Amino acid sequence: MSHSNNNINLKVPGNSLSGSNSNHGSSSSDRHNNRHRSVSAASLNPTTGTLITGELNETDPSTNITPDIGGTSGVGGDIPPDMAILLQKLDEDFLVNKVIDQWTFINRREEIMQSINRLHQKQNDDLLNLDPLKLQMPLNPRMSTGDFSKISPDNLIDILTYRANTYKSELAFIVLDAKGKEVSSISWEKLYLKAVKVAYEIQHKLTMKNSDSVVLLYKDGEVTEFVVALFGCFMAGVTAIPIHQDISLTEVLNIINLTSTKLLLYSETVAKELDRLSVQNSRINWPSKLLRWRTTDLGSARKSEVSHWNAKQQKLKKDNKTSSEQNTNLAYVEFSRSPVGELRGIALSHRTIFHQMHCLDLALSSLPNSGGGLQRSYKQYRADKKVVLATLDIRFSIGIILGVLFTVYSGNVHIWAPQKVMEIQGLYANLISKWRASLLLADYFGLKRVTYDYQQSPSATRYFSKTQRVDLSSVKWALVNALTIDGEFMEILAERYLRPLGCQHPENAIIPMLTLSEYGGMVISLRDWIGGKEKLGMSMKDDDSNDLSSVLIDKEALSRNIVKIVEINPSANDDIGHDLLRVDAFGYPLPDATLAVVNPESSVLANKDELGEIWIDSPCLSGGFYGLRKESKSIFHAKCRGSNGQLDMDFLRTGLLGFTFNGKVYVLGLYEDRIRQRVSWIDQALYQKLHRDLVIGNGSRYHYSSHLLATLASEVKQIYDCTIFDIFIGNEYLPVAIVEAEVIRKQVADETAGAEGGNAKASESVHVSGVPLNEPVLNAIAQKCFDTLYKRHFLRLYCVVVVDCDTLPKLLRSGGREIANMLCKKKFLEGSLKADFVKFFIRKSISMIPHGEDVIGGIWSPYVSELRSKALANFPDQYSTIDYREKSINDKTGAPLTDFKTIVDILKFRVAKSGDSIAFQNVDNNSKSKPLTWKKLENRAYAVCQYLIEKANIKAGQYVILMYSLSEEFVIAVYACLMCGIIAVPMLPFDSNRIGEDFPAFVGVIRDFDISEILVNDEVEKFLKNGPIADSLKKITHKRVKSLKIKNTVKLTKVSNMASLNSKIASYQAEVNFRDENTTALVWLNFTSDHYRVGATLSNKNIIGVCKVFKETCNLSSQSAIIGCVRHTSGIGFLQACLLGVFLGTTTYLSSPVNYAENPLSFFLLLARHKVKDVFVTEQMLKYAAIKFTPKGFNLSNLKNMMISTENRVEIDLLRKIAKVFSSTKLSAASMSTVYNHYFNPMISSRSYMTVAPVDLYLDPIALRQGYVSVVNQAEVPNALHIQDSGMVPVCTEIAIVNPETRKICKEGEFGEIWVCSEANLTAFTNGPKGPVDHFAQTQFRGVIADGNPDVTYLRTGDLGFLYNVSITKNKSSNSNGGASGGGGGGGEADGEITTFQPLFVLGKIADTFEVMGLHHFPIDIENTIESCHSDIYRNGSCIFKCGDYTIVVCESKRTKYFASLVPLIINTILSKHHLVIDIVAFIKKGEFPISRLGTKQRARIVDAWVQGVIPISASYGVNYGENSMIKLVEEIDIVTRDDPITGLKNPALSYYDDNDDQGDVFSDNRETLKLNDDYNYASIGQKAEFSLGNYSNSIVSED
Repeated sequence: MSHSNNNINLKVPGNSLSGSNSNHGSSSSDRHNNRHRSVSAASLNPTTGTLITGELNETDPSTNITPDIGGTSGVGGDIPPDMAILLQKLDEDFLVNKVIDQWTFINRREEIMQSINRLHQKQNDDLLNLDPLKLQMPLNPRMSTGDFSKISPDNLIDILTYRANTYKSELAFIVLDAKGKEVSSISWEKLYLKAVKVAYEIQHKLTMKNSDSVVLLYKDGEVTEFVVALFGCFMAGVTAIPIHQDISLTEVLNIINLTSTKLLLYSETVAKELDRLSVQNSRINWPSKLLRWRTTDLGSARKSEVSHWNAKQQKLKKDNKTSSEQNTNLAYVEFSRSPVGELRGIALSHRTIFHQMHCLDLALSSLPNSGGGLQRSYKQYRADKKVVLATLDIRFSIGIILGVLFTVYSGNVHIWAPQKVMEIQGLYANLISKWRASLLLADYFGLKRVTYDYQQSPSATRYFSKTQRVDLSSVKWALVNALTIDGEFMEILAERYLRPLGCQHPENAIIPMLTLSEYGGMVISLRDWIGGKEKLGMSMKDDDSNDLSSVLIDKEALSRNIVKIVEINPSANDDIGHDLLRVDAFGYPLPDATLAVVNPESSVLANKDELGEIWIDSPCLSGGFYGLRKESKSIFHAKCRGSNGQLDMDFLRTGLLGFTFNGKVYVLGLYEDRIRQRVSWIDQALYQKLHRDLVIGNGSRYHYSSHLLATLASEVKQIYDCTIFDIFIGNEYLPVAIVEAEVIRKQVADETAGAEGGNAKASESVHVSGVPLNEPVLNAIAQKCFDTLYKRHFLRLYCVVVVDCDTLPKLLRSGGREIANMLCKKKFLEGSLKADFVKFFIRKSISMIPHGEDVIGGIWSPYVSELRSKALANFPDQYSTIDYREKSINDKTGAPLTDFKTIVDILKFRVAKSGDSIAFQNVDNNSKSKPLTWKKLENRAYAVCQYLIEKANIKAGQYVILMYSLSEEFVIAVYACLMCGIIAVPMLPFDSNRIGEDFPAFVGVIRDFDISEILVNDEVEKFLKNGPIADSLKKITHKRVKSLKIKNTVKLTKVSNMASLNSKIASYQAEVNFRDENTTALVWLNFTSDHYRVGATLSNKNIIGVCKVFKETCNLSSQSAIIGCVRHTSGIGFLQACLLGVFLGTTTYLSSPVNYAENPLSFFLLLARHKVKDVFVTEQMLKYAAIKFTPKGFNLSNLKNMMISTENRVEIDLLRKIAKVFSSTKLSAASMSTVYNHYFNPMISSRSYMTVAPVDLYLDPIALRQGYVSVVNQAEVPNALHIQDSGMVPVCTEIAIVNPETRKICKEGEFGEIWVCSEANLTAFTNGPKGPVDHFAQTQFRGVIADGNPDVTYLRTGDLGFLYNVSITKNKSSNSNGGASGGGGGGGEADGEITTFQPLFVLGKIADTFEVMGLHHFPIDIENTIESCHSDIYRNGSCIFKCGDYTIVVCESKRTKYFASLVPLIINTILSKHHLVIDIVAFIKKGEFPISRLGTKQRARIVDAWVQGVIPISASYGVNYGENSMIKLVEEIDIVTRDDPITGLKNPALSYYDDNDDQGDVFSDNRETLKLNDDYNYASIGQKAEFSLGNYSNSIVSED
């Protein structure tokens, strides 16, 4: 494609430019290679998408002048919601968070788009075998390139110059007001002189190049000023940018910035309005380099200026530059709306315009009885001028082409009147009569108004004026701007308006024009009498080619995308049946155009008798968008395929759906207005009932929104307006209706207003309720919409959204404002509609119902479990390897610590061996206590024992609460209780912010454990006796039979009679059989995030076992200083604070959480000062530290094992994020280790001393929902679940993955419950001697594998997970033995090069998961999806659970109204990503969503509140009718489709991404383990996965 161009270098979107001269002599064979379409002078950088013009110009990201292809691209607007979220997250990671580089961003985005394309490819039939006999070949031009060789070389500027000389004083433009009175006019000479003046000023006062642009800002009625400015720009050789009424001031500023415009031309009235706006609101921020000129102040050109202009033109003509160069320059750029409301510039050159003028003149002049051609000679005077009466906006689209440019080209007088003249009865006809108008330029809206006004009151039109008789005999042409033709109205207009009022040939006069208002307003088809139809290249049936042609087509066939013509040119009197549809033709394509009908989804030529998208190619068309190379290529230079491959020509995709018949163009509507729906079992049932044959066709039914809307308008009277579109969800298209109806709202007082500002007036603290008062009415409207469309069109709506009247966004199209269908769709998918109500019809609309193999039993049922076992029969069982250590030796003395029966015995051993060494030291800044030696510890413990035995009179085996802040007193009290055989129940002190939770829990412990004594220190005593709970505590004490005593043990330091005490202690120990393995020594209490209590007992053997596991796993010794800080009453925190120091014989430093909260830095300085090797911290501690200070100035290189406890799935990249924060402290990445713990085992698996980075796995979510573990490539499955390992099994521990229902061992390739056999398992569950007995919890400790060793008992964790074999390649340089092995590694090879290990992956708790339709779901994943689908939903602010038969989502939104627009977003995203149909969506009041003190959701509290009906709900929406209704539906489908399975149930849960995947290979016996070596690189997904020891930065090995 070549574009003539000598001086300026235009960058063509998608094409290179070559300079060439005029090609008028080219043959018809190379016609397609010599098309001349105007192109943009700016282009986009293909990688970053930034605009490049003469100067580098960065566009504001907030501007809405962005590329969007809208509805014509097929796939462009149909991204499934789950994929949309992935793309949004990718954009955030690249642009906002900046965590990925540009190439990763580009590659990852491409992978996601390929996945989307794969989904859409399934919607298309097999298009490889194309039959050339069945395809519709493109219509050829009726006039060859040679026929245009007679076009005058003069351009519009030359023509205007001639007209100014020839028709000096004749009026060119006359402007009328809304009452039809003349307000201004301009002659040809005046127009020319004023335009020359504008051009002269631009050329002499500014240095502007041909590619520079000038913005024209004029009001609707300022026709003469606008025309002057436009032609002034043409003469100056710059590109004009007309601004019309559909562009806001903000968008004008964006356009100026986008195009680097240096000059703005406007009128005086616009200038005054802008000044007023600037005063009223904030000041308008005009670009600093922008000049603003009032053209009304410039006046006309003086003689000297005209002479200068003429001389310049003569010089150019001599150089032969005028026509060739100027014709290829851009004339103007028209900014129009895309279907989604975004502004895009359409570039139009002088050559394009001139071609269009010539074609229009040819077509219109061919009208019989028109009284001669339209164009008057511009070189010699001719009096036969025509009068054009236009009521369209002349600043854009067809208005500027026919209203301004064609007026100058043809030399006729243009009379412009505002649209409002058509609203006054009779005025329009009177104006036609008064001015003797020959050509009318109008749109449907106006003509319908005047026609129907005339039908109602003919006399109002006939006798509008007493002096002027209505006579339309002058009317020869009535041009109607339209996208589709209303044939019935055309007949009424001709026979009941034009003919009665005097028009001679109304049937010929009415000429509908098919215009592309989105692409510059060019006309592509209209009636003409040129002839040449034999050149179209198709066989023609007998047809009077000049008449208004129409056909009747079969609606049933149309719904299958087939055009079945039943009758040609039906009589107006015929009664058209309800099963037929009338479609009227525009006429032939433009004489120089090639037109093709193409399948819009596949870009293949449509079959004969098939509907498709109209693609056109003509020199009259623009060459592309301004500055959007990629979009220009896909829209303006589209390629289609025929039977022999790709056609060698470019087309413009019009976005119009239609067909051709006898060479004429028939349009049914826009591609975006076509609704698709899969033919399903519902249709089959309906057709069986109607005794009709169901034709499947291509598997889809098609409907047109205009037909649907007409039905709704006539039958659902409560609807104000409506729009319908389809969305792509769950691998099928589903129709959605948005209706405008009256919404009655309730005003409620804003409870937060008073708190925010006490002086606020009452009226200001009122807002609208989230739920409308007339919700039942809206529900009935939605139901009626569904019933009506199903009854009349067999369309099954997926959902109906109700908004208030005049709420939906509108676009200016074909002269009128109509609802912007695609913009509504965009807002619907974004959740930004102002929706008041939504109703779903899921059971009646979706044909793809996700379900598992056993919809009732679920994935753990014996049937499905057996299916999995058979599929995985060749795979090994999931047992971890055991690293058993029988003995644990004290490194100083060589004594076997495991020979001691109790931790008290070890304490006595420490006192005997090193009594004066420091055992415990409180390191808090405000601590006054001295270090505690082993002897002092024992003595003080004896002092507390004396109090307990002699004064408190506590019996052996009784329970005592220890409530201390972390201090030496707490440790002393623990050992005192252990010595006496009294069972200590450590509890954390009260959280003053959570007393409402803590106090009931505290009272529950007192009651259930029969507590009579509470041991405390100073801080806790003060709180209990004087704090907010003091009175409540006293009341409880009074009600009890046994008194409750609070004792501060700080002052208990001395023992009066040691011998007597020892004897009493001995008798206490004997009473409870102190050294027996089953005797309870200690109770740990844990509280879930919902603050439910979980108690566990530890025996003395237990305590030794737990300490042994920690010592051996972490390779601890007496040289290892221990630090206790958080969670000191149970779990690892208790071990660190109280037990490990004694077990190892090392010093324990105590730093309280209160001190950490005040100064977290002191804790890390402590670690550095004492060169601590192992420490226990929590995720919350580290996040708090990162907020409070920047870690620097201290060295943590000695810290080898920072244990971070997790009870659930590991947060992705948690360790990497922490390592990044602490990188300046030399804390190695390998030192970060998550520890997966449980209420009944403090260390089930750990990453401690694992010298490999966290293992990343991507799991197929479809397989996971059915119990399988299938590792996939994220590039192929973008929605794959990303998980990281929880570490390896510690010493003396075995993990088995077991089916929780059948209790059989799971095979590799499936997940199950994590069962643990370990010396670190606690003894038993407890609710206290007086608490309720929980048999279920007790059986957790007695798990026996059904097909395993019956003598081995396991702890059932209630968590789901799996073991996975991973092999790593170590660098030969790093095969030293540094770092202790974590036990469960398994057989590494002797040379140390390849090691396989078996980490544990935790998926989630069984208690949280739920099953629907036989599929297993993890709430955490669905909640992450919900919280990421819209910014108005709080992070950590959603909860999904199953209650009875219903799946319920409760979420907290930042909104107070329009919740209904978020509901479809939530439902669609979950259905698309997780294959789950939600039944109820509820929005909890802002601030009421329960969050625990650790920032986690209190899931059980939400469920309890829901069940009890006390949850504070702002709005709730019923979506579906529960799981049982869906199970019944599946049964119904099976019955209907038993005989004909074609329309049977499609199950996206079984095959969603790729039907061609060989599912059998997933579980192949030859499957390789995951290899993580130096050569493996996840570069395509933006992160390294080089898990070799050599590359794991700062690893233990390299540091040793």
